[in-house]
Parts: sequence; C-alpha cells; structure tokens
Amino acid sequence: MRRETIGKGLLLLALSFSGPIAHAAEFDCGSLDSTLGPFDYNDPAQRVPNGENPMGMVKRVENVHFQPDMMYLNIKRFFPDRLRSEFLYTLGIFPNHRLALNSFSRLEHLYGKQLSPAPKRQTADCAFDRAIRFRPEDKSLRFVYGLHLHQAGKLRDALKEYELAESLGEDSGNFYYNYGLLLTDLKNWDLAQKYAEKAYASGISLPGLANKLQRSGHPRPPSPPASPVSPAAETPSRTEEIDPGSSK
Repeated sequence: MRRETIGKGLLLLALSFSGPIAHAAEFDCGSLDSTLGPFDYNDPAQRVPNGENPMGMVKRVENVHFQPDMMYLNIKRFFPDRLRSEFLYTLGIFPNHRLALNSFSRLEHLYGKQLSPAPKRQTADCAFDRAIRFRPEDKSLRFVYGLHLHQAGKLRDALKEYELAESLGEDSGNFYYNYGLLLTDLKNWDLAQKYAEKAYASGISLPGLANKLQRSGHPRPPSPPASPVSPAAETPSRTEEIDPGSSK
C-alpha cells in the first residue's frame, strides 16, 4: 500500500510540475490562449448540439478543418502546407485532439521536405508540448506522443511515454500493438511478446508485430478471431502504427 501511494505521488508530481521548465516551454512553443477555446477534446459536452453549434463544437471544427482526407494526408487534394495550417487551427481549439496530433506528426514524418519553413511554434513537437501542458493526465495523448517520438527514432523517450500512458489507464489493443513494436525496436523481446499477446487477444489483426517476433526466434502470438477492421486501423506509418482513435 505504501509503495502504491508513493508511486501515485511521484506520478502526480511529474504531471503537475510547474516552474522554470513550464515557463520555458510556453516561451518556446506558445501559450494556450485562443480566440476560440481551448477546449478538452475528451469532454462529451463538446459533442452536444446547442443553439450556437447545431452539430456540436467538435463536428463544427472537424467538418471544415479536419476532414477525413485531411486526417489521412491526401496531399493530392490538400497541399502539405494547407494540412499543417488546418491541423494547427484544430489544435488551437482542441489542444489534445489526438487524431489531429497523430496526423500532424505523420505529416512531418512523411512529407516534411515538402513543408515550407515555419517557426518552431508551428511544429508537431510544439503542438504536443501545448497539449501536454493543457491535459498532462490524458492517457490517449501520452500514447500518441509515444507514437510521435517512436517515429522520430527517440526510442527511450517513447518508452517513457508508453509507460506513463499505461500508468494512466491506457489499455487498448492499439496501444498494446504499438507498445510491442517499440519493444521490438528496443530488442526487449520477452516484453514485446507479452504486449503482442495482449494486442492480438484484443482483436488486432495486423501481422507486423507477430512477424517481427517470429523472425527473432520467438513464438508467433495466436491470431485473433476474424473480425471487420475499420479503415482507421489500417493507417500506415514507419512503425505500422494503428490510429489511436480506433476503438480496438
């Protein structure tokens, strides 16, 4: 009991720390002040229709600034610079919009060379900085930040975010799958096996993690029961990550 209490105390200390570091982050990446917002993306009230927003605030923003073709980085329809500006607008209103953060991260990773030079405050790194200052205990946000760091090759930093996300209660199949991928990159095969089994038991069907384990000489996790896979679950990236907004 004492160990659990100490652990929770350390977690709260890490999440709530303010002072010179927090002020430096705001100086580098900008404040959360916005003419509209900031609002919590996870707040159900933001999806409730009202007189000012007949479809709810989330839909009001997404219908214009985060359309499906934007989320999936359709650069034939939207130039990379346009996508960046739309993501920044969306994240100005909903700093912890995990899907917009994930798309912004992937935009920089896949099409960074096509983006015009921009101030640091208009980077995905700073978008994540603002999001974490806004909602440090958002487990899905920590998961997506882990994906971002993994894509950037910052494996140890990504591991810290996955550990934090799990301590905050993240337990989706998508999370377990991506955590397993990170652990294979870190050559922690035994722990990767554990998270792979959790991922596939939850219904994840992507083969990449199982293939990596098999090639390393570890048992291939049992395949999940056949089930429909949503388009969001097939979003590709360097790490074969799954859209963190998917329900699995």
